[in-house]
This record gives sequence, C-alpha cells and structure tokens, in this order.
Amino acid sequence: MGTALLAVACVAVVAPSTASAACTTPTTVPPAAGPPWPAGDVLAAGNTSTFKSTGSSIAWGPFAVAADTVTRTGAGPDAQSSAVTLWYSNRVDTSGAPANSVMTSANSGSTFTDAGPDPRNANYGYLGSAGPMLDGRLLSVAFIANATGLTTTSDGATFQLAGSLSNDKGKTWSPVRPTVTVTNADIPLTGRTVANIQGIRISGRPVQTTAGTIVLPVYFAMSGGPKQTHFAAVLTASSPLTADGTSDSTGWAFRTRPVNWNQDWSSNETSVVERPDGALLAVTRRAAAGDVSVLTYTVSTDQGATWSDPAAVTFADQPGCAVDGVSPQVALLPNGHLVLSSGRPDNWIALSTDASGTNWRQEQMTYRNRPGSGGLFWYGSSGYTSLVPTGSNSLLQLMDNCKAPAGTTAKDGCVTGSGYDHGQNYALISRGVSALTPDLGKIDLATKIKRGTVRLTTDLTGAAPPAAVSPPTPYGSAPSAADATRTDYWSRAEGATDGSTAYWSSALSSRADGTGTYQLDLDRTYHLTKLGLALRPGVAATAHLSTSADGTTWTDAPVTIATGGDRAMRYYAFDATARHVRVTADATTCPGGTPCSMINELELYSTVNSFENEATIPRGLTGLACVRMTQPAGNGDPAHDSRFAVRLNDGNDPVYCDGAKTQGRFTYSGAPAAQRTFEAGVYPVAISNALLFDVNGTRAADGTTGPAYRFGIGADRHWTVHTEAGWRTLTDTPAVPLTAWTRLRVTASPATATLATVDADGEATFVATLPREAGGAFSALTGYTVASNGTPTVGDQAVFDDIAFE
Repeated sequence: MGTALLAVACVAVVAPSTASAACTTPTTVPPAAGPPWPAGDVLAAGNTSTFKSTGSSIAWGPFAVAADTVTRTGAGPDAQSSAVTLWYSNRVDTSGAPANSVMTSANSGSTFTDAGPDPRNANYGYLGSAGPMLDGRLLSVAFIANATGLTTTSDGATFQLAGSLSNDKGKTWSPVRPTVTVTNADIPLTGRTVANIQGIRISGRPVQTTAGTIVLPVYFAMSGGPKQTHFAAVLTASSPLTADGTSDSTGWAFRTRPVNWNQDWSSNETSVVERPDGALLAVTRRAAAGDVSVLTYTVSTDQGATWSDPAAVTFADQPGCAVDGVSPQVALLPNGHLVLSSGRPDNWIALSTDASGTNWRQEQMTYRNRPGSGGLFWYGSSGYTSLVPTGSNSLLQLMDNCKAPAGTTAKDGCVTGSGYDHGQNYALISRGVSALTPDLGKIDLATKIKRGTVRLTTDLTGAAPPAAVSPPTPYGSAPSAADATRTDYWSRAEGATDGSTAYWSSALSSRADGTGTYQLDLDRTYHLTKLGLALRPGVAATAHLSTSADGTTWTDAPVTIATGGDRAMRYYAFDATARHVRVTADATTCPGGTPCSMINELELYSTVNSFENEATIPRGLTGLACVRMTQPAGNGDPAHDSRFAVRLNDGNDPVYCDGAKTQGRFTYSGAPAAQRTFEAGVYPVAISNALLFDVNGTRAADGTTGPAYRFGIGADRHWTVHTEAGWRTLTDTPAVPLTAWTRLRVTASPATATLATVDADGEATFVATLPREAGGAFSALTGYTVASNGTPTVGDQAVFDDIAFE
C-alpha cells in the first residue's frame, strides 16, 4: 500500500532468493480442493461470495474485525453471533486524504450492509487497522501512525500516535493520542538514526496480549542508504486490566521494538498474534527480486521486547522454498489452530497445527483474478486479505477482485491486460474457512442448552465489571426491549459454550471464595472421549473433571488440568460412559485482588458423530454422493438441538447431485467387532421411493465386506426389511413420520440383529428382528451404509444426525 507520511513511496529492494532449484517463483499454491480430506486436522475452504460489486468505482483492500453480540430470541440463553465491521478503500493506492467506507454484518459475515463513510476518517483513518482489546473495546491506528511530527530528544524522538477507541463495536470512535518513544538504539539499520525517519506506518492489526501488553505492528521508512529501506517494528505499551474491567488508556506510553530488518532490503507489513503458549509470532513481508515479496517470521517470548532472528516462512510440502505474499494475516482460533492468509499472487490460506506458526501446511488458493497472459501476477486482486474468526473452528477470509492503481499509474490494478479470471471490475469477496481438529464427535452444547435438552447447573454466573464493554446488540442496531436491560452476557454461564475466547465471553465465578462448578446434564448417555477447555486467559489456573452415569455417584476423570495461562482451548483425552459432566474451577486472583475463576470456553466430544466439527462435506465417511452438511434450523426444523447435520438429497439440486444418474449414499467403515450398536437420528424430508440402511460385515468364508443386515423406510413410510425373498414391508409397525426426528437403533452380532426406535428418554421400542443376508456366515461387523432407493429414481431426501456405531 502507499507509504507517504512525508510523501514517500514504497520501493521494492532486490534481495537474494531463498528458493532452491525445485522451487517456483512465484510460489505454487494449489487451488482449494474438496474431499477426501486428509487424516487428522483439516483446513477446508467453503463457498465464495461476492458481497460488494462497484463496477469501475474503486473498492479494494478489505479489513475487518468482529465482536461478540447477542440477541434475545425467546426463553433461555440469548443467541450469540459476531458483529463484523469491515472497512475498505475507495481511492487509489497512495497516502493522502482519508477515503474509507464501512460495511457491517450482524450475522458473522453471512451478509453485509453498507454503513457509509468511515467515522475514523476524522481521526487520521486512511486504511487504518483495528483490533479487539481485553476489555471489549476496539483499538484502531491510522495507516500514517503518527498524529504529529517527530519531537527530537537527547537520544531519539517522540511523537503522538494517531489512535482511536470504540466502545460500541466500531460504530463511533474517540481519538486517543498516547506518546510513542523511539530512540537511536531502536533503529537497527547501520549508520542511521531517528533523523533518517521518513515515515511511520501501521502495518497490521493491533493486538493486546493476555498479559495486557498492547502490540502495534508498524514499519519505518528510512533514508540514509543507497535507497529507501523499511524495517518492521512493534510499538508496545503495558495496559493490564484494572479492577473495573478495563485497560486504562490514559497512562499508555509506547516503546519502539525492532522486529524484522536487513541492511539491504525492506521489511514492512506485519501480522502479530499471541500463540497458545503465550509467545508472540510475527509474520512479515520482505521485499525480494523483481515484483515478488516473500514472507518471514520472528518470535518473541518477552511480550515483544526482543525478537528472534528472522526465518523464512515455508510450506511443509515445499521445504526450503520461499513463500510469496503481501500483508500477511495470522489468526488464532479458539480450538488452538493458527491460520495464515496472504496473496499476490492470488489469495491463499495455510494451517499450522502445532500451534507454533513455524510449520505451515495444507496451503490452498482461495481466490484468483489476474490476466490470463503475460505473467503479470501482480495485476488483478491485490492479495490484501483479512481474517475474521467467527467460531471455535471457523473464520471468514475477505479479499478483493482488483487492486486500485498505485498512485497515478496502472501498476497492480486491473487497468491493463486481458483474460482476467473474474473481469476487471472492483468487488469485495468473502470465503468461509473451516480449521478442524481431528475429532468428529463434538456435542453442540450451546444449542442443546438453549433448546433445553441439556441442562446447565452452575454458580459461574457472575457479572463482568461494570466498565467492561458488553455486547448486547449488533453494530448499528437499536437494542430490543430485552437487550436494553441485559448487558451482562459476557459473564453469564452460556459464555463458556459460545465458540468465542474473547476475554469476558466466559462463565465467571459468583462465589465469594472465587471457585465455581459447571455441571452439564446431557441429553443422553454418551461414550465421552475428550474435553476442550480454556480457563482464565493468560493466568495460571487449575480445574477438575468428573463424570456420572446417574447424577449422584461421581468419578474423577484421570486428567490433570493445570495451565500456565490459556489463549485457546486445550484438549484433554479421557474415557467415560456418562450422562453428567462437571468441571470444577479453582480460584485465581482477578484484577483488584479479589478471588475469581473463569471458564472461557468448553467443548465435549464423544463417539457419536454429531457433525459439529465438519466442513461442507463430512469427514469420516466414504462413498459420498448427493450428500452435504446442512443447518436444520434454517431448513425446516427450527427446533432441532444441534446446529449442523448431514443431508442426503437424491434429486435435481445441482449442489447435491444429478439424482437421475446417481444413487445418494454414504458409508462408514470401522474396526471389525463381534458386537455393534448402530444408532442414528433420521429426519425424512421426502420419501418418493425408499431410504435404505445396511449394517456391513466381514464374510467368514473369504474375508470380503458386504451387507450383513438390510432394512429401510419405504415410500409408505413403514419400516421394510430385506429377506432372501426380497423386501418385506412391516405394515404392522407405526409409520415413520415425515419432517420429524426418529431415532433408530440396531443391536447386532454376526448371527442376529434387532431394530428398535428410541424416544427422548432413551426408552427403546422393538420394531423387528432383522434377517441376516444370504451368502454365508459373517465373522464380524464393520460399519454401515445409508442410501437412497437407487440410481434412476429421484425424490428421496433426509437429514441425519448423531450417528454412532460402537
């Protein structure tokens, strides 16, 4: 982006290439691909949406920030969402008068609405960045970071920061002008001092660490060498939470800390994130040969005071190869995954699964728009992206179709060239991204608590300090009658299951001794496998886990929960068959010296595949056809107690399949066992022909796999079973209702199997004994298949949820 404070332009500096002979320039990033997903952690790009088209009117460089919001939707806990505020530039790429516009979303980025000119324009706002603080306010700093000129001191200089604060999620802003000190010792370039500073630019999202340190990524444009050179730095100030729940901005005093530099080439745009271990990771753009910029990273373990030597960002499957990009963006999700986004060429994302940010994999191109010939990859989309976490395992990537021309020239824009992938008009684009942990059986606690199928009993119901910014309404909305009197959401108990690790989005203790218990009485007995838990952010804390089958007799789980401070959830494996779960949090000391405890976020996993930790196509299943993830609440079943499920649609909807040429189906294959219970919730939408179910097994004679038992639901909605003579309809059994949930259970061995339905209290009603398939004995059971009637027929559609085979 443009760099003039003092009217200075960005100049690329030639640097030695770090790429090996096997590497490509620019970096090769494959297009985002669908299933089959790799085993383990998964980074999956979802649908692309153009939410703003302006034709020839400039709109580029989107940058966004999200804040937790809640809406009263009826009895019980409020509905949580993210209010997203997005800024974009509508002027050419050079410094000058502010010209930003704003869009907002009240539904986590599903839709955006124009909100007029950027209110920060009056506060030196051109292309400024913004980020959330611990107390819920937003901090923004202008691209031209200094509100005043430099004031010389005996060993350096000072200036006032061009900052703004918002108490209402970005709707209005108030200027803040703390002093920044930069000494000659802070200038890492040989032979240069503060007298050589030609510009100071904000280069990334402001961050406040869980220890309270505010970290502002900047770069300095320096004269005094053979060419203008930039070095990357951060401005840091200590601002811990006070007893009233806020960070006191009146005492801010920022120091300059060099992060990434070289005597011969420029380092500028930087993204900083606090890793799960509390260290700071900085990813920086560094100039390279020609029109290429490469990404490097550094790490700080002392709140940004000092940084490691720069190292090259690389992809695991392209070791030793430089990764090209501009304006890197790094986001930490509540599930502990780090996601990196950049572009130029194109736009891409990558995943770090070890939480260090030093090992990136599953890189994938998410949006491409550039000329079809001439190799002009720096034309078209700018590569300036933004990442907005929207849930525990999800985020939004924001991009543009065309970069604005740089100054009065056409370079980097869509002005020249031909054969662009998406034309030469300006547009803003979003793409949903899922960053998934390996486990499939995440229980949707938030929705089940709201629907009343899971009961929450807790004394972690304390209110946030009164000065903390609480989120009763989305940005720009008038509060509802209920919201107007409810400003304590962030510290109500449901804050621990809302998919957010914002500081006050937590269950906070209300007891005088600071301890707290969080008990979940689940909707059924589960075989539980894992607890995801984040306690008080950044502070050493301990807790205890216990389970119970009956709610009376409790057993301590053999896990140790003792952290040095959480920034995301940690996952604790355990093995228990239980219907009741209790987490007991021990007291720590809160700001002001009072005892307190906090559960920032909590997840539970089981062997039931609940489809809550999935991308658009579910994992763990094979042979998928006419199958996609769905949200029942928005597709005919608003009362369903789980946000996601899997839909089989054997019809004419091209999103699913051409039903006349495809049989809808999905299969699960597990370890062979002599006894299995297959259980599933099924919500028939339409049965024109039949829904079919197979319990598969291993044949004793030859070890091959095939159906051991077959049953289904016919067009008349009666159960049907497969016999040696063919399909037989059980007309003496109740019909299976359409658009209602039926829970089926098959208890099977290689010799016998019974089919039953199960009610909400877990009581089973016998339906039929299932005949074993002909063709010889079976030695073990291995899995199941669900299918529509067949290839030529169409019209069968159903939703499935909470499937278990154990």
